[in-house]
Amino acid sequence: MTDFTLETPGALLAVRDSRSAGPPLLLIHGGPGVPDSMQTTIAPMLPGMRAISFDQRGVGGSACRNGAYDIAAYLGDIEAIRAYLGLSSWHVLGHSWGGLLAQAYAARHRDRVESLVLSSSSLGVGPDWTQTKRVSFRTGRRRAGMRRTLRLYFFGSGLVMPGPISRSAMSHVMTETWHNYFPDPRLAPDPDPGWLAGCSAVAMLRTDRAVLRENPALLESLRVFAAPTLVLYGEHDIFGSAVDVVNRRFPAARQITLERSGHLHWLDNPAGYRDVLQHFFTETVGIRAAATSPAL
Repeated sequence: MTDFTLETPGALLAVRDSRSAGPPLLLIHGGPGVPDSMQTTIAPMLPGMRAISFDQRGVGGSACRNGAYDIAAYLGDIEAIRAYLGLSSWHVLGHSWGGLLAQAYAARHRDRVESLVLSSSSLGVGPDWTQTKRVSFRTGRRRAGMRRTLRLYFFGSGLVMPGPISRSAMSHVMTETWHNYFPDPRLAPDPDPGWLAGCSAVAMLRTDRAVLRENPALLESLRVFAAPTLVLYGEHDIFGSAVDVVNRRFPAARQITLERSGHLHWLDNPAGYRDVLQHFFTETVGIRAAATSPAL
């Protein structure tokens, strides 16, 4: 594993590169406003692939220096990582909010994407982002019940406060949100404290506002996206039937509903998730090393 920092226009990124050889796979974590965890959760499921991940601007070990949290800024960071590593193209896997970034990257830089995996991806930008939030909040309220929902709203009101208050509020908000990702929040494990410490209310709120303003035409070209694509959601995912928005956008994709899984597949159904990913990369994409090389 190689860890390094990379300066991009407006940001300083903490990047992780699992190995020097193997088919390169970019892992784009969810959020917005939370740090990477994919190098330790998803990368081990695909031994032999060169897993590259990073903390997005403003979270974890990465800094946002110019205050920009629009899609173009995020895509610029991704392209900077690719150029620094000297890669002409790579495979791309994005989870949740990271799935939306993966879609935008494929739309803007389709020649750079050898294959695309959308793992419980957010639905889209503009009105589709509004729907993403609406359906996920509705699911969260139903699972949490009145008391836990009131706790979430109470702590949410502190996100716009300065300094320590905002940081504390963000930790509580993400803990409640994390629990609601599971079909039964009462049985959910608590999120990792180190992961919580890397969360940022500023990054979350500013990204949210920017994505709401994005032009939906950004993703229209993906209906004819030609690279091998996997669209996967959990049987008990937070987006419910709204996932059809993404499924319709990728009519030629392999579309999977993972049984016994909510939003965090590597925790809900790790064996099933691993098998689907490995099958996609070995059988659909043709990367035998994805399933047969020694573990990292």
